[in-house]
Amino acid sequence: MRHISNHNSLRPKITIGFAAETNNISVNAKDKLIEKNCDWIIANDVSDETIGFGSDFNKISIFYKNKAKENLDRMSKSLVAEEIVKRVIHQIN
Repeated sequence: MRHISNHNSLRPKITIGFAAETNNISVNAKDKLIEKNCDWIIANDVSDETIGFGSDFNKISIFYKNKAKENLDRMSKSLVAEEIVKRVIHQIN
């Protein structure tokens, strides 16, 4: 990820990283946003057995490079994917 996000001539319009966290989700996601030079980090709490791994549901937080944060409510993983795609399309248009 770091290679892609730091390569000026080949860098995509938007670079998104993912963070599966068990604790300190906000702190770790913000650190990864900077460390990986991403535009967004999409983080989720994998310690919660009702969402994430082994579940059809997820609850994510999107950390943006401009310091904004957006929390999405618990929803099916397919709806999470749709919400992410909607935001990507909005960002690149």
